[in-house]
Amino acid sequence: MIKAIVMDMDGTLLDSNNQILPKTKQALLELQEKGVRLILASGRSYTRLVPYAKELQMDSHYGYLLEVDGVAVYDIHHDQRKILRRMTIEEVRKVFLELMTLDCESMACFDDGVYDYFPDSIRAIKEKLRKEQGLPKDYPWTAGPWSWLADMRKGYPKITYLKDIDQIQPPINKLQVMQEEEHLESLYLYLVDRFPEFNVFRTAPRQLEILPKGVSKGETLGKIMKANGWSADEVIAFGDGENDVSLFDVVTCSYAMGQARSYVKEKAAHITLSNNEEGIWHALKKLGLIEE
Repeated sequence: MIKAIVMDMDGTLLDSNNQILPKTKQALLELQEKGVRLILASGRSYTRLVPYAKELQMDSHYGYLLEVDGVAVYDIHHDQRKILRRMTIEEVRKVFLELMTLDCESMACFDDGVYDYFPDSIRAIKEKLRKEQGLPKDYPWTAGPWSWLADMRKGYPKITYLKDIDQIQPPINKLQVMQEEEHLESLYLYLVDRFPEFNVFRTAPRQLEILPKGVSKGETLGKIMKANGWSADEVIAFGDGENDVSLFDVVTCSYAMGQARSYVKEKAAHITLSNNEEGIWHALKKLGLIEE
């Protein structure tokens, strides 16, 4: 019997417009009525997860938010949040100083904001895009997983554009790196070799995330499962990024989304359709958990 379903957000539960598609939403609502618990496992913090959790009525059905790749767990029904492991300022400085020498955009993320640094070469790209797209002057300079410009102010209203690393103040949850996909692979290989004491994940085609070893979605999911007495064959996991692979490691039934890269698909037990094709709904239907 399935006790819980754990889902990544971007590229998994959410479509390209950051929406939960209707069939998937209805299926998850019905399964909760039958006692199945939902867990949203994301690189996002609770500030960007709570609206989706409430849309799915998880606050009424004892759901969890597995935040920032395992940094925190939020029991949304009881409104209780537990921080497991944030980055120390020494860890942040060690990695961020290196990132500032590379041709990439670097961010130090906290619950409701980011410290953002990008070199002049990337600023020129952003200025050109702003002009071409006719964006207003107050539009954020921050990049997102899919573009050099992304407005994340609803979840990250506090944005500081760095000139000096001493501007970064704790608490910091994670670091993330943005660059075009063709350049990201070499950045990934360099950072994995340069910082063996950290987890470096390819979370989207143009995004990396960096956390200390011992912090991952899978390790935190394991703690949630242990606390609830759930076995590996009682939880289903869905994901599309490298930071989701650790989820696959602690459950028997795992699904990679159809658009996931090969290094994610080869780690999953199954592959479903993409996030834009109701991939979660199709998998749940194939498992016999829902009807047409």
